[in-house]
Amino acid sequence: MSASPSLDAALTELKTSTGRRFWRSLDELVDRTDFRERLAEEFPALAGAGDWRRRDILKCLGGALAIAGLDGCERAPDEDALPYVVQPEGELPGIARFYATAVEMDGVAQPVIGKTRMARPIKLEGNPKHPASDGATDAFTQAALLGLYDPERSKAPRRDGRATDWVHVDTMIAGLRARLDANGGVGLRILTGRCGSPTLCGQLDALLARWPQARWHQWAPVPRRPAPLRLAEAEVVIALDDDIIGPGPFQTFHAKGWAERRRGYQAGEGTAQLFVAEPSPTITGVTATDRLAARADRMGALIAALGAALGVDDGAAPLNSREAAWVRAAAAALSAARGKGLVTIGADHPAGLHAMVRRIEAALGNPGPASGALLVPGQAPAGIEALAGEMQRGEVTAILVLETNPAYGVPGFAEAIAKVPERIHAGLHADETAALCQWHLPVAHGLESWSDGIAADGSGVVIQPLVRPWLDVRSRHAVLAGLLGDDRGDRELVRETWSLDDSGWQKALLDGRIERPIPVAPPPPAPHDAVQIGPVGTGLAVIVRPDPCIWDGCFASNPWLQELPKPLTKIAWGSAIHVSPALARSRGLANEDMVRLSVGTHSVAGPVWVLPGQERDTILVHLGHGRTRGGRVAEGIGFNAFPLANAVGEVRVEKLDGTEPIASTQHHFAMQDDDFVRFVDKAGDKLPKQPPNESFFGPQKSRPAWGMAIDLDLCIGCNACVVACVAENNVPMVGKDQVRQGREMHWLRVDRYYQGSPDDPQHAFQPVPCMHCEDAPCEMGCPVNATVHSSDGLNLQVYNRCIGTRTCSAYCPYKVRRFNWFDLTGDAAPEIKAQRNPEVTVRSRGVMEKCTYCIQRISAARIEAKKGDREIGKDEVVTACQAACPTQAIVFGDISHDDSAVSQRKANGRDYDLLREANTRPRTTYQARIRKGDEA
Repeated sequence: MSASPSLDAALTELKTSTGRRFWRSLDELVDRTDFRERLAEEFPALAGAGDWRRRDILKCLGGALAIAGLDGCERAPDEDALPYVVQPEGELPGIARFYATAVEMDGVAQPVIGKTRMARPIKLEGNPKHPASDGATDAFTQAALLGLYDPERSKAPRRDGRATDWVHVDTMIAGLRARLDANGGVGLRILTGRCGSPTLCGQLDALLARWPQARWHQWAPVPRRPAPLRLAEAEVVIALDDDIIGPGPFQTFHAKGWAERRRGYQAGEGTAQLFVAEPSPTITGVTATDRLAARADRMGALIAALGAALGVDDGAAPLNSREAAWVRAAAAALSAARGKGLVTIGADHPAGLHAMVRRIEAALGNPGPASGALLVPGQAPAGIEALAGEMQRGEVTAILVLETNPAYGVPGFAEAIAKVPERIHAGLHADETAALCQWHLPVAHGLESWSDGIAADGSGVVIQPLVRPWLDVRSRHAVLAGLLGDDRGDRELVRETWSLDDSGWQKALLDGRIERPIPVAPPPPAPHDAVQIGPVGTGLAVIVRPDPCIWDGCFASNPWLQELPKPLTKIAWGSAIHVSPALARSRGLANEDMVRLSVGTHSVAGPVWVLPGQERDTILVHLGHGRTRGGRVAEGIGFNAFPLANAVGEVRVEKLDGTEPIASTQHHFAMQDDDFVRFVDKAGDKLPKQPPNESFFGPQKSRPAWGMAIDLDLCIGCNACVVACVAENNVPMVGKDQVRQGREMHWLRVDRYYQGSPDDPQHAFQPVPCMHCEDAPCEMGCPVNATVHSSDGLNLQVYNRCIGTRTCSAYCPYKVRRFNWFDLTGDAAPEIKAQRNPEVTVRSRGVMEKCTYCIQRISAARIEAKKGDREIGKDEVVTACQAACPTQAIVFGDISHDDSAVSQRKANGRDYDLLREANTRPRTTYQARIRKGDEA
């Protein structure tokens, strides 16, 4: 967006216009000539194609063919695929096997079912038997599979930057153990991330018991709540700067609970109101029925005013008119829903505000957390601040850094750890911290080692490996066991933690859940001291949040997540300094302008991105980028915002010369001239009925007849469906430069629309796969009959017929087809080739591709039905996007059955066709979003 009079004119037009007007970006709102020119083409400009380098492709797919040069490995890599000479017992060619396991994020286990083919993991799905997920997942969990096959993972131990072997490591560990036994552990420090494995914590407790002078420290860069919330039981939710259904370890659990409450409201059972106050738009905020854009330092005043309005505490800070109206509405809703409400505040806010929230909750009799505090038994670790001080004073003689990277995120850590004589790092990658240590020990991925964890519902989960490690690595449990001189294996350690007999152990492995929950700690009582409301800030304010796609940087080496457009900005492959439209106008800033953002003595430089809905004087930056080590995918992308995380002082923004390109997909594949997202006022309302469009062809009648329904009232734009589609269908990544030219290959996109003023717009998400039209324009336009129609209503793409004319894409009004401009798959690393789903054809250069309704899953169901001499069940086929969706916004099935889930969804009165005037009769339809969460 440019700071020009054209924006002011557009704002004036919005204020005086009638009816709805959706816009995707500020560029579109201003309606600049160059934007019109971009939309005039099917794809953005192709300039710069001559600068394409093969190295960029390899970078986005995971790096060079490093696996070929392994030294000292105990076994050959699995990528040398050879047929069985003797078929292993229990293995059937072409038959998938499924294992209940879990992946861990920030100390919380995400229960999954791992699908393997010929001993190769190829897909992760949520565990339908586990109440923490009910079969759903989030984007991070879906992308964990690619982390297993990451070509940039460490492949063997290293000493002083040179390759070594585990024999030398064991010798070093034995010497360290002897010294620790002699002095009781004096000078030893263990640094980990947030620990969610009871077995790992038990090992650390055993270590501290053996060496009482040793210390365990923990670095958790992203604050999080101690336990998840009971959103399914809350008819009114008040969230103060707390992205409760946004990305994070509890997203699946929270989104599932909120969607359950929302579906109850749709069915006439109670209300589902969400009030959010926040400084920058989040998934939770844009889903709210009433959102207030407020500075982070106004949360104290808002919670005090809310408490006063409810009669819980006396006194309140003065509010402006908009804040006062929001507090009145929130307080009235809470009072009307006593015992069925919920109030929450962000984990990074002061303890006094959390105490006030607990007092309000107690006064209203609202339900408590879903599972108490997710704490494992044993000693609580100290923080990293104490460790840094001890290292600076020379009190630390040996340190083991286990699966965490403080050198990237903690200012001054590199200087402090340099004073430690013996430094050992154990992790998946040779990252910034590994570079500061004499020893680097490669750790096994969570999907190739035994472990355990605690899920969001508080139950235990056994993490069983899907494949034997093919690299010269050891598990995190083996690293600690080696330090302790314990020769027990991981499986034995985990089983001993839970004291399960044979039948209990087998049930835990089959179900993926241990019924006996781990002990949890109740939340501390709320003190009755008065809430201390800090001074209201003046001038600019900076907030630092984890990146919605790569979190705190731990997923920076994952191309699936790097190329995933962020839910609200649609930025991929990079970071930006996000400012409000008002601030951009006042400072003369436009998208991609370079600025220096300073807080006190700390500063970062990066490009600007104007974010509608952000509080006027708030500036947002994300963690996770700016990596200098950890793999070629992670390195050199964006800037490191960690120095600003705890910085204090005056906030300054200085405009620099030049610009920096940002890869954003918000203009790509834009549809034209329709009321894309439709609304009804409240539950029970229906869209006006419209007569069916006339057609030369009658309605297609077959059984089965596949169709899809997407409820926009449930969609939260979390992107789980997008990554699930990538994993299921071998969708290639193209890199930043090609994304900027509109050449991303995602089969499913999630459009984000605005309505209203840029300073406080209403947001809406809309997933857009192929519509599978009954009267498909692409089929009429293809000159070689590569796009055809099946008897059961699928719009198919015959890859070996396609000659790349792109006529079908030009004819498609939904812009859902993707063209392979380059050979994005042939030169991929062997590990990436091993990850691909063998049930889906791998496409090459010059081929058009798009969503197939997961035809491979339909075919598998057809085969199983034939085996049983029966019809395919009406809800038997579940697409990858449907399976991943935590809110069940996507439903797929046989629309020839009136009682199928998809038919019932389409019959709810809110159903509509996208671009109905095109008369394509799509099999994919949408359900209108409900504006309110009550009957008012």
